[in-house]
Amino acid sequence: MLDIIMTVSLIILIFSLILFIVKKLIRSITIYQFERGVKYHHGKFKEILGPGKYTYFTSSTRLEIFDMRPAILQLNGQELLTSDNISVKISLAVKYQILDPQALISHYQDYQEHLYMNIQFKLREVISSIEMDELLANRKKINETVRNLLVEDNSLIGFSIQSVDVKDIMLSAELKKVYSEVIKAKKEALSLLEKARGETATLRSLANTAKMLENNPELAKLRLIQTIEASQGNTFIIDLK
Repeated sequence: MLDIIMTVSLIILIFSLILFIVKKLIRSITIYQFERGVKYHHGKFKEILGPGKYTYFTSSTRLEIFDMRPAILQLNGQELLTSDNISVKISLAVKYQILDPQALISHYQDYQEHLYMNIQFKLREVISSIEMDELLANRKKINETVRNLLVEDNSLIGFSIQSVDVKDIMLSAELKKVYSEVIKAKKEALSLLEKARGETATLRSLANTAKMLENNPELAKLRLIQTIEASQGNTFIIDLK
């Protein structure tokens, strides 16, 4: 009886070992509609695989799966200096899409890291060439400039840059206070300017009216009659001399 138990246990152990080895040597993978697979056989590029289920020997074949949908790479809190030596933190989002997955494997050890570093360099290049006021006023221009630099970079192979968006510009507490005071002063100056313009327009209107009355005395009488007709409950004393 003991011999039978040991024999069964040995068979189960051998079967489990064989199953383990098979799982290690043979692997199945499913590639979805939005993905592509890059197949290498004995170290050589074989083909690009479309959607479907595939089984392969791991000892001789390598499969890398890439998501072909647009993706977002975010750079958070990049501390940079403007051309007028003001420190600022910028958060940036870059939308990109893989075009050639085989090129990514051939050219990069880590394509995302390569893209991340390139975006950092391009953003630093753009920010260091402008002053703080231009940075705050022309966010859209910064987006376009950084994107154009990335598109023109010949070292970026296998994917396209679709958009660049500056998400946030963070200033120090001191700078925030200074810019708040500047904005407040500008608003007050605009308010005073509008008030002065209104007063100037009123004075100009009164001057034109006075000139018209001087040249046409009868207009003053007509205006007086209109005032009397429009008035109710008031007493008017008119000197006819």
